[in-house]
Amino acid sequence: MPRVRDGFTPIADALAADLVALEGELADLVSGDQRKVASSARYLLASGGKRVRPVVCLLAARCFSAAEVPNEVLRLSVVGEAVHNATLLHDDVIDLGETRRARPAARLVYGNAASVLGGDLLLIEALRVVDAAGTPVLMSSILDVLRRMIDAESMQLENRGRADISFDDYFRVVDGKTASLFEWAVEAGGRTCGADEEQVEGLRAFGRDVGYAFQLLDDLLDLTRDPQAIGKSVLQDVGMGTLTWPVLQAIQHRPGLAARVEAAARGEHDDALTHDLLEAVDDSGAVALARQQIDDRTDAALAALEVVPPSDAREALASVARALAERAR
Repeated sequence: MPRVRDGFTPIADALAADLVALEGELADLVSGDQRKVASSARYLLASGGKRVRPVVCLLAARCFSAAEVPNEVLRLSVVGEAVHNATLLHDDVIDLGETRRARPAARLVYGNAASVLGGDLLLIEALRVVDAAGTPVLMSSILDVLRRMIDAESMQLENRGRADISFDDYFRVVDGKTASLFEWAVEAGGRTCGADEEQVEGLRAFGRDVGYAFQLLDDLLDLTRDPQAIGKSVLQDVGMGTLTWPVLQAIQHRPGLAARVEAAARGEHDDALTHDLLEAVDDSGAVALARQQIDDRTDAALAALEVVPPSDAREALASVARALAERAR
C-alpha cells in the first residue's frame, strides 16, 4: 500500500519511539501483581495485537504537539488498549472462545474466573490512568464509552441465536463495541495537546468512522477463509448474536435462510447451509457492498479530519483510515 506507507514515512521514527514507550507502559500496568488474575491480564497484553487505538491517540496528539509527545499522552494511549483487552478477556468467557491471537485463550490457561477478574482489573487500571491525567472531561467520556460498550454487549445477548437482526441493530453494536473507543482515543490525544472543541469534535467523528470501517473490514476479511471455516464461523456467530454485515446482507437477499441459520444455531444439522450461505453472499453482492460501506466511512473520516491543521501527523492519521479502504480492495 504505497500511499499508506508514504503517509507514515515522515513521522515513522517518532512514532516508533512512541510505540516502544507504549509497550513499556503496558508492561508496567499490572506488573506488580503476581496473582493469577493479573497474570491473565498480562498474558493477553503480551500476546500482541494491532495497537491501533494507541496509535491513533498518539498521532492525534502529534497533530497539536510538534515536540515530543508528553508523558501524559503516552499514559493515556494505554487506556484504549487496556479497555480493548479487558473486553477481549470478557468476550472469550462469554463466547467460550478457545484461541486469541493464535494462542490458547486466557480463560483456558488461567480459568474463566481469573479471565473475568483480569478484565475487570484492566478496566480499573485504565480508569486510574484517566483520573491521574486530571482532565475531568476525559473521565466523563471514558465512562460514557464503557456504558456504550455494555449496552452493545447487552444487545448482543438479547439477539443470541437470532438471524433476523436489522442493519440498525448491527451498527448500534458496532458503535458501542468498536467505534466508541476509537472516538475516545483520538479525543484524548488531541484534547491533551491543545485541540479546541471544534477540532476535538472533528477528531471524534474521525475516530467513529474509522471504528465503523475497522469492524466492516474485519467482517469482510472473515470471508477470505476457506468455505468450511466460513460456515463454521457463521453458525458460531449466529449463536452468539454477532452476525457480520455481509452475512446479514445475504440473509436479507435470501430470507429463507434466516430460519435455517437459527435452527443450526440451536444445534440442528443442515449439510447444505454452508454452501447456501456462501452462494447467497455471492448473489447478494455483499462483498462489493461491504467494500463500498468501508469506502464511504473512510471518506467521512477524512472529511472530518479537515478541521485539524495540516501536518505530517495528520497525514499519518489519514493514512490509518486509508489503510482500511486499501485492505478491503
